[in-house]
Amino acid sequence: MHFADRVIDACREKNSRLVVGLDPHWSLLPEKHKARFGPDAVDEVIDSFLGGAIEACLPHAAAFKPQIAFFERFGLVGFRALTRVLARLRQAGAIVILDAKRNDIGSTAEAYAGAYFGDSAGPAAFPCDALTVNAYLGGDGVAPFLRQPRHGVFALVKTSNPSSGELQDLALADGGSVAAAMARLTATWCAPTVGASGYGNAGAVIGATYPDHMRALRGLMPRSLILVPGYGAQGGSDDAVRAAFDGEGYGALINSSRGILFPDDFEKDGFAAVARAADHAKQRVNRLIGR
Repeated sequence: MHFADRVIDACREKNSRLVVGLDPHWSLLPEKHKARFGPDAVDEVIDSFLGGAIEACLPHAAAFKPQIAFFERFGLVGFRALTRVLARLRQAGAIVILDAKRNDIGSTAEAYAGAYFGDSAGPAAFPCDALTVNAYLGGDGVAPFLRQPRHGVFALVKTSNPSSGELQDLALADGGSVAAAMARLTATWCAPTVGASGYGNAGAVIGATYPDHMRALRGLMPRSLILVPGYGAQGGSDDAVRAAFDGEGYGALINSSRGILFPDDFEKDGFAAVARAADHAKQRVNRLIGR
């Protein structure tokens, strides 16, 4: 099924715009949980913890976003955990956005696309529905990821980190910014991929920490889904979240990671606390946009 259409369908069915970020910070994983498996069983610790979190969040999340860095940190053992987590998500029928921020050109971009989406050489090594990409190499670094309608990308347009403006806010000769130029390119890549939902498979990453940018950049990409990080622990803006959505309350996915995976009452209530945190995050976004 067309990727963007599937996202919009999931948002409608669950009345949710929430993406649960699966970021297994080792230092934040509960010590009691680690102790169940021992110090060398990194893959079992991560897989078991995220398995519980996925089950708790399924009723509330439109999608899940594993961050590959927290798996890659542990080498082959971490990748083993990642493959298990991806299998859990597939079995649950969840939409998976893998946050890997891949980028390259030519045959290397083709190989990355094959690794995450599969190709004629075989199935994907790390199967997901969509991938975050650093598109600052240009269109030939993005095209290989957009060849299969059932898959999508989220291109970095305006990231949530404090230093993003060092490059992304630079003014160009036409008076616009680098981020605005990237938004226009993303809209160009998106146009041929628009599905029945009115949205296409070339989406954008725009941080909730920059409401003015969100309003301007959304206007340049009316058919792109927007993945919005920075709303939870990073203190993003309610105004930025509102500006990401269309008039019917669709078109954006709001990510929350630490605030859901590691609630203060986890030690007392376990994954029931994770479920409450996910429900709270979902309802908070819905209230912001009047849904």
